[in-house]
Amino acid sequence: MFFFPVFCSSYLHCKWATLEELEKDPRIHQKIKRFRTKQAQMKHLFTEPDEDLFNPDYVEVDRVLEVAVTTDTETGEEVTHYLVKWCSLSYEEATWELQEDLDAEKIKEFEEIQKLPADLRHMERPLPEKWQKLESSRDYRNGNQLREYQLEGMNWLLFNWYNRKNCILADEMGLGKTIQSITFLYEIFTMGIRGPFLIIAPLSTITNWEREFRTWTHMNVIVYHGSQISRQMILQYEMFYRDRQGNTIPGILKFHGVITTFEMIMADCPELKKLHWRCVVIDEAHRLKNRNCKLLEGLKLMNLEHKVLLTGTPLQNSVEELFSLLNFLEPLQFPSESSFLEEFGDLKTDEQVKKLQAILKPMMLRRLKDDVEKNLAPKEETIIEVELTNIQKKYYRAILEKNFSFLSKGANQHNMPNLINTMMELRKCCNHPYLITGAEEKILESFKKCHSPDAPDFQLQAMIQAAGKLVLIDKLLPKLLAGGHKVLVFSQMVRCLDILEDYLIQRRYTYERIDGRVPTRTALCSCCALEPEAWEST
Repeated sequence: MFFFPVFCSSYLHCKWATLEELEKDPRIHQKIKRFRTKQAQMKHLFTEPDEDLFNPDYVEVDRVLEVAVTTDTETGEEVTHYLVKWCSLSYEEATWELQEDLDAEKIKEFEEIQKLPADLRHMERPLPEKWQKLESSRDYRNGNQLREYQLEGMNWLLFNWYNRKNCILADEMGLGKTIQSITFLYEIFTMGIRGPFLIIAPLSTITNWEREFRTWTHMNVIVYHGSQISRQMILQYEMFYRDRQGNTIPGILKFHGVITTFEMIMADCPELKKLHWRCVVIDEAHRLKNRNCKLLEGLKLMNLEHKVLLTGTPLQNSVEELFSLLNFLEPLQFPSESSFLEEFGDLKTDEQVKKLQAILKPMMLRRLKDDVEKNLAPKEETIIEVELTNIQKKYYRAILEKNFSFLSKGANQHNMPNLINTMMELRKCCNHPYLITGAEEKILESFKKCHSPDAPDFQLQAMIQAAGKLVLIDKLLPKLLAGGHKVLVFSQMVRCLDILEDYLIQRRYTYERIDGRVPTRTALCSCCALEPEAWEST
């Protein structure tokens, strides 16, 4: 039996069918072939009996886009359908669903969005003298509150907004620049300024931005990304109110904020460039360090009332790159690159450094974890030297002896590829000899001489005792987990994660894996604080 999605239907309507039933459709042959190839390539030792047949997100309603009422030709009764965008699927894959198949809360959310705002007045930015520091955090959505240093950061962003000063929030990674930015926009929103706000971020983080907006605010924020068809659907259903004839109502936007990627800005997106953005927040803004980059060119064509840059590495490289950021933020204050470099290009004297710091101080806020999180325990680093097992020593020696002829010649242009290859083989040996082609079978055969192959943990013990690092992990993990710790195991080799995964499965530890082949990295990260005892990552 095969489980398959029905054409032009959502995953709610997947069906089981026999091979004979499927083969009636000539289009299905290649799909069955690809499915069988994929199954053959799976190398997991075990699969959970209740493993999901598809991503559960595919049956979770993300957004309701449209409603349509039709009359049943047989009964004469009215039938209501909703156009649904599903979680982790694009707008292009939206489907029409019956009302009774959907979550009532999502329908209610859609109906609220469809209502025209009660106050349609255009609100101007308040005067600088109207700014008042917020002494404590308000209760945001779900009862969330800002930490003290986050409240300070949000106040700083608001102060700069009131005073018409574009700025850089450069807190160290992990201090919540995303949350400070979102709550800053929400404070503006509560003043009656409905947006639109623009968030530009790397593709890998836009899902996190969307989730945090939903967690902290009631603002209607959409993700503008995807194929041309998906973007056309966003334009049709998400961006503008329409009258009963389907015509756009001018001057009124349905959304409050848009999250998009650098690539969308670099592409020609006239629908974004037509709008007057009340504030733009640019995540990982160090990507603007090159004055001639296409991203900057795209941003300069947009109508941006206020600019906020987020970066964890504001002064990583050169003064030229710093000027690029400053020129984008305040082109009138920093119009000339040559003048700026003439004054600060070499930064040789204390006077130059102090003058540059004086310029940056009102424009940039930079805090480190050690400065704001006083209750954080100091980081402890323990380096453990792990001895190679006898098996590893044997393979290590064999690799060297096999390649002795060119190793003895030293490094030169001609034998460099061989040297690099030898180094990689030695690295594999030090991590785990199973990484060496053909080694696993020989090691298992040798292990049979002193251990019964019928023992239930024969494969596991052979794998552990073959590598010193795995011997250490096998001793450490039980103690760490017994103490309530969570463990992150990092490796630069994906195949090394395969071995670790086999080990964790056989030891029956719950775990999550993140590498470049896992499409739902953000979803995995969001549950990091919940179930898994061990994490493995590349």
